[in-house]
Amino acid sequence: MTEAGWERAWDATVAAIGTDYGGDRVVVAVDDVERGAIRRYCEVLELDCPLHYDDEVARSVGYDGIVAPVSGVSQTWTREAHWRPGMPTRYPVLDPDAEVLREEVRFDGPPEPPTSLTFVTDLTIEHLRPVYVGDRLSRRGHRLVSVLPKETSIGRGAFLTYESEVRNQHGELVARSRNGGYHYTPFPEAERTAAPAAPPEAPAADGGFPETPAWAQAPSVDWSEQRYFEDVSEGDPVPAVGFPLTIARLVMEAAVNLDFSRVHHNAAAARRTGAPDMYANNVFVQGWWERAVREFIGLQGVIKRVGPLRMRIFNTVGETVTTSGAVRRRWREGAEGLVELEIRSEISRGVSVGPGPVVVSLPLRGA
Repeated sequence: MTEAGWERAWDATVAAIGTDYGGDRVVVAVDDVERGAIRRYCEVLELDCPLHYDDEVARSVGYDGIVAPVSGVSQTWTREAHWRPGMPTRYPVLDPDAEVLREEVRFDGPPEPPTSLTFVTDLTIEHLRPVYVGDRLSRRGHRLVSVLPKETSIGRGAFLTYESEVRNQHGELVARSRNGGYHYTPFPEAERTAAPAAPPEAPAADGGFPETPAWAQAPSVDWSEQRYFEDVSEGDPVPAVGFPLTIARLVMEAAVNLDFSRVHHNAAAARRTGAPDMYANNVFVQGWWERAVREFIGLQGVIKRVGPLRMRIFNTVGETVTTSGAVRRRWREGAEGLVELEIRSEISRGVSVGPGPVVVSLPLRGA
């Protein structure tokens, strides 16, 4: 391919926009949504919202029981198996850096020029129905909605976005999502020029831990207090929540959502893709946003739409990600009070995710 012709190599992909490559295939999650899986999911986020562990509290605000965090709908609660009885080994080579092979229904796709790597870049998801303990979710649809060829700091490729839907075992629509990814071939010098990871924070002079930031000193949220639509004004802040990224935490998070891609727990593998170090995956990012939003909207608030949630720079190990936001607008639709929040995540190098919108509903006083 000529130096000037790499973008034109994506013309056939662009021409396929609008095609649904999902056909009639339905991908059913390997497991029901389990109480223990919800607990472990919340544990790594340190999300103590009782909607996710207390049936009585969840029912008191109108749910049928414990609900799963919405940030897990895009992947965690729809995961396929890595191995099933009767399958060959998923570890066929003695390469310590080998990926875990996964049983996965591969959708067909449009014609693409050769690329070697892909990572998730953005997500928009509309949440339409709660997910409960015992639900079995399925995913269907794989419609190509956009293609943007682009040269980035790590390589040349294109941003592709696909649309799909998630349903429960009753056929009820749970969510609609648009998932974007960057399909690319890294520059040969990417590994050599990648920025080093931030050094670990030094211990305090007295040998103890470094000074604890304000967001970590704050007491747990009082879930008995509810914020109402009438309490909110444009410009109100969404308080910051911090997430220190240690290797242990990234490993725990990978185990929770079954995303064992090497780039999320293996520094050398991540650097070979052009990233500066191992980094958090997009489900973890969604979890940061969900926790910050849930602590703002309380038990009776409902998260209706997230995104576009756009990844700008890698959230690498050794960083502390601070997620915060502000109220951008508020409006009524019939008996529903809607609020749009603008959320962002930041690390030492700047904004890493967003800013992006999250639309929520808040209860009306006296309703």
